[in-house]
Amino acid sequence: MFELETLLAFGVGAGLVALAPMVRRMGHVSLGDSMGQAGRSMAKGGIKVGVTVAGVAGTAARNVAKHAAEAAETLVDLVAEAKSEMEATPVEVTVSKPSAAKKTSKTVVSSVPVE
Repeated sequence: MFELETLLAFGVGAGLVALAPMVRRMGHVSLGDSMGQAGRSMAKGGIKVGVTVAGVAGTAARNVAKHAAEAAETLVDLVAEAKSEMEATPVEVTVSKPSAAKKTSKTVVSSVPVE
């Protein structure tokens, strides 16, 4: 709701600034001057809020991008570390063959990484 009020104030201010010269030409110099000053104040206020919001949004976007890059780098490091550990240690695989009379199991040690 705050953004709508700011936008409305800027629009009204810009309208007053645009109409002020016409009001002066019609013979109402003091009214035209008052409209111009009030319009300028309102328009500047709207612009100031817009610049402030844009600055805050830019800062937030930069922070999000920075943290996302750090998280991605950490994930890549973890994957690389896990792969190197898998290559360094042999993998034990237990294979079971069901038989009609008795069940047996074998343990096979392999140095081939499992993907």
